[in-house]
Amino acid sequence: MSKKGYNILYKLLISVAAVSVVIYLNRGNFSGSSTPELNSGLTQAGMNLSGTDIKYDNSEINKSDKTNKNNMADSTIDNDPVKLHFDALLADTHNDLIWQVYERGADFNVNNTSTQSDIFKFREGGLDIQVFAVWIPMGKVKSSYSFVMSQIDRLQNFQNESNGGFEFAKTYEDIIRITNAGNICGLIGIEGGTAVESDPENVQRFFDAGVRYIGLTWNNSNLIATSAKDAVTRGKSGGLTEFGKEVITKMNETGMMVDVSHLSEAAFWDVIEISTAPVIASHSNCYSLNPHYRNLTDEQIKAIAESKGYIGINFYDEFLVQGGKKYGAGIEDIIAHMDHIKNLVGVDYIGIGSDFDGGISAPGDLRDATQYPELTKRLFEKGYTPDEIRKILGLNFLRVFKQVCG
Repeated sequence: MSKKGYNILYKLLISVAAVSVVIYLNRGNFSGSSTPELNSGLTQAGMNLSGTDIKYDNSEINKSDKTNKNNMADSTIDNDPVKLHFDALLADTHNDLIWQVYERGADFNVNNTSTQSDIFKFREGGLDIQVFAVWIPMGKVKSSYSFVMSQIDRLQNFQNESNGGFEFAKTYEDIIRITNAGNICGLIGIEGGTAVESDPENVQRFFDAGVRYIGLTWNNSNLIATSAKDAVTRGKSGGLTEFGKEVITKMNETGMMVDVSHLSEAAFWDVIEISTAPVIASHSNCYSLNPHYRNLTDEQIKAIAESKGYIGINFYDEFLVQGGKKYGAGIEDIIAHMDHIKNLVGVDYIGIGSDFDGGISAPGDLRDATQYPELTKRLFEKGYTPDEIRKILGLNFLRVFKQVCG
């Protein structure tokens, strides 16, 4: 090779090396992010976030081993809220994206501009575990069971089309295996006991299909119980029906979590009396801070804690503050509800149940799933310890899941 040829080759090698260094130093930082300093490394996955119809491709992800996640004594992690956030297991116990897929044609594996969540937003926000709630619209109530089963099939497409980056779990061991592999873990819940119809054995059928909690009512009352909305706005009395008591017993026997969000207070106390397993409220807040019929009284919060259960704080501004839809709410209002529960019964019963994509108007500083890290940052600044933050982000829910569902 001539001297000129060697010089050309040398310059080419230097250029490639320089580009490689730039790419390495900028990995994890991408344009268009609302909070670039909090990003979790989406660029490592080779994702193009410049368009709205970009399919998720997990094939280039460097999956980290999360075997020791939440068990690391690294002070550099615990002293940095961003590192802490992405090291901790983050679970959200209520998300309605499947409704957006069904009703509006949204796609889990596309970077949607009109949804609060999808696999891109989950990755950016550091979410590890998502419970997808199958809500039953009023027009489908009479065919609730078949509708829910059809939506479970639709949810399976999330996994089938994710190229290995997402997987549904049925057991606690599944959750740990999936998250240790660096993948996002999906779980399934049902929002509305009409799904059970008139056959308690449908509880077992749902469990076999992957469902791990059933919300006994939505805003409409049913064969199981009276809803909170009907009790407060329509004066409808009554708690659990005899059929409802049979359903609770079946849920306990099956390993299905009982979700009391949306439930009337009378029905709530019936559940507390009957259930032999911890009780959850997948997406509810504190009545003492905002007297909305969807929120839990202090006595209800105490009862859930006594059952060793769990409360996922809802991000809907109407549930966070009075007049929230008009005046708005912020992350500080979410933390205020967490503070209240912590002061009342301790930190071990608090979690996240965002209600994203359920038609909610969320706080401006936590408007979608990309902004979960901001919540961790604010909890850290508020004085919550790393252990407390890890519990709130996911460990409290995992404790209940492991005990009830196995």
